[in-house]
Amino acid sequence: MAAYFTKETFTFLKDLTENNKREWFNENKHRYEDHVKDPAIRFIIDFGAHLRTLSKHFRSDPRTVGGSMFRIYRDTRFSKDKTPYKTHIGIQ
Repeated sequence: MAAYFTKETFTFLKDLTENNKREWFNENKHRYEDHVKDPAIRFIIDFGAHLRTLSKHFRSDPRTVGGSMFRIYRDTRFSKDKTPYKTHIGIQ
C-alpha cells in the first residue's frame, strides 16, 4: 500500500499550528492540497474498498465537499478557539 501521509504532511500541519492565519494559509494552500487534502482523498478511496468487504454498513465518500473528509476550516461561531483552521486531518 502506498504511503499517504508523508513528512511534508506533518510539516504542513506543524507550520499551520504556528501560523494559523488566513493570509499564511492562502499563501500555502498548494501545500495543503498537495500534502494533506489529496493524500487524504486517496486514502479514503483506497480504504473504502476494504471497508466494503467488512460490512455493507461501512462506507467512504471521497467527495471533497460533503464526503468523508472534514473541512480544514474551523466553524468559529460557537467555539472558544477562534483560529480559522483546524490543525489536524479529520476523516469519518
